[in-house]
Amino acid sequence: LIKMGASRAKSTNYSAILLWTLIFAILIIAYAFRFELDSFKHKVLAVLIPSYSWSDEQGQLVIARSRDGHFYVDAKTQSNDTIKFLIDTGASDIALTKEAALALGMDLSKLNYTKRYNTANGVAYSAPVKIKQMTIGKKTFYNLSANVTSGGLDISLLGMSLIDDFKDFKITND
Repeated sequence: LIKMGASRAKSTNYSAILLWTLIFAILIIAYAFRFELDSFKHKVLAVLIPSYSWSDEQGQLVIARSRDGHFYVDAKTQSNDTIKFLIDTGASDIALTKEAALALGMDLSKLNYTKRYNTANGVAYSAPVKIKQMTIGKKTFYNLSANVTSGGLDISLLGMSLIDDFKDFKITND
């Protein structure tokens, strides 16, 4: 009976040593692959959160394709509000909804809808404005030219006038 107790204690000690060795090995592996795991985390979040974007280790802004096939990005205003944009390489300019203009602190009653656009839905008018400050990812933009649409737009569009400010852009898979 005494020998069984000693044997069980020895077995428990080996189990504890094996458990701590396993925990230590997992910590070393997690540390060794921390950059890959960070990328993995971002890819999982991009699937779960529409318009999720992140900056990778090279400083590139990575935007995951949404379930609807489009690319969306969230921009932060100077007052820390968030505006969701559809990346639109077919749009020449930044087009803001009235809600986005309000989030940027613009007075809608002072806007003049003088700029004419030919769209897929016909002729549309917008009001030229300046965005004082807007941050996308880790990059902050100042004094951006944009246009507030008179209506018919469900989401703000991030057009080529801003996309051209990046060094380059490419679409690779999702």
